Amino acid sequence: MRDSGWKLLKQAAATTVAASLLALPAGAQTLRDAVEGAWKLNPEVRSLEAQRAVATARRGAGEALVPAAPAVTLRHTSDYLNRNIGRREYEAELGVPLWLPGQGTATVRAGDALLARTDAEIAARQLAVAGEVRTAQWQVALAERRAELARQRLKVARQLEADTRRTARAGEIAEADHQLARAEALSVATDLRDEELALEEARQTFRTLTGMAPPKAAPEPDIGEPPLERHPSLQAARLGVRAAQAQRQLVDLTTRDSPEVGLMARRERDSREERYDTVFGVSVRIPFAVEAVNAPKRAEAATEVVRSEAEQANAARKVESDIRQARLAHQAASERLSIARDRAAALRGRLSNIERARRAGEISLVEYVRAQESAFEADLARATAEIQLGAARARMNQSFGVLP
Repeated sequence: MRDSGWKLLKQAAATTVAASLLALPAGAQTLRDAVEGAWKLNPEVRSLEAQRAVATARRGAGEALVPAAPAVTLRHTSDYLNRNIGRREYEAELGVPLWLPGQGTATVRAGDALLARTDAEIAARQLAVAGEVRTAQWQVALAERRAELARQRLKVARQLEADTRRTARAGEIAEADHQLARAEALSVATDLRDEELALEEARQTFRTLTGMAPPKAAPEPDIGEPPLERHPSLQAARLGVRAAQAQRQLVDLTTRDSPEVGLMARRERDSREERYDTVFGVSVRIPFAVEAVNAPKRAEAATEVVRSEAEQANAARKVESDIRQARLAHQAASERLSIARDRAAALRGRLSNIERARRAGEISLVEYVRAQESAFEADLARATAEIQLGAARARMNQSFGVLP
C-alpha cells in the first residue's frame, strides 16, 4: 500500500510540474517571432481584417451585372367592391436596375484603391507593432544588464564584508570598517532587489505585448537607407489619396439613381362573360439628376481628397523627422559608448591601484569603497551605453520602415 501511495504521489507531482511548464509563456526564438505574436494579440487586427473584407466586397459589387437587386412588382385590381361584374386584372413586373455610363468601372477602381489602401494600412500598423516590440525588447535587455552588474557588485561587496569580518575578529582592523563593509553590502543588496523587480516588470510588459518570453537581444544589422517610397506609412498615405480620388470619380459619375428596365405581363377581362386577355409590355424608369442632392456628395468627396492629401504631406514630414532623430540618437549613442568605455577603463585602473594601496595599509577602507562604487557606476554607464547603441540601431531600422 505504501508503494502504491508513493507512486500516486509521484504521478501527481509530475502532473503538477508538467501543467506548470505548459502554463509558462513560450519563449520567442527571434524578434520576428515576437513581432508576429504581438500582431496576433493586437486588438486592431480584426478591425483591419473587417476593413479589408469591406474593400473586397465593394470591388465585387462593381463587377456585378447590375448595381442593385432586381425587384418584382405584383398588382391585382377588381370591381368586387362596387359594380362586381367580374372585372379582373392581374399584373406582374420585373424591374432590373442598370449601371450608369462608366459607373461600374469606377466602382471597381474605387474598390481596388480601397483594398490597396487597407493592405498598406495593415503593413503600417504591423510596423508600429514592431516598434513597440523593439522598444520592449531593449528595455528587457537593459534591465537584464543592470541586474547582472548588480549581482556582480553584491558578490564583491559580500566578499569585502567577509574579509573585514575576519580581519576585525583578528584585531587587524577596526570593527567600524567591518560595519562599513556590511552597510555597503546591504545597500547593494537593496539595489539588486530593485533591479530584479524592474527586470521582472520589463519581462512582464514584453509577455503582455507578445504573449511570449523575450528573446535574447542582438544588435540589428546595418541595412543602409532603403528608398522612402517603400516605407509602409508613406505607402498607406499615398494609397489613401488614391482611394479618395477614386471615390470622388465614382461620386462624379453617380449623378442620379440607377435607371431601370422593366418587363411586364398582364392578364385582364372586363366581365365574367369575357375571356382573359394577356398583354406584355416593357417599361423604362429614368431618374433625373438633382443638384441639391449631388452637391453635398461631391463636396464630401472633395473634402476627403483634401484631407488625405494633408495626411500624406504630414506622413512624409513625420517619416523624415523620425529618420533625422534616429540618426542623431545613433550618433550620440556611439559617442556615449566610446566615452563610457574609456571612463570605465580609467576607473577600473584606479580601483586596482587603490586596492593595492589598501592592502599595503596606505589608504582607508572608506576611500576603497568609494573607488569601488565609482568603478561599478562606470561599468553600469558603459553597459547602459552598449544597450542604448543597440536600441538606437533598432530605432534607425524602424524609422526606415523595415520590419525585423
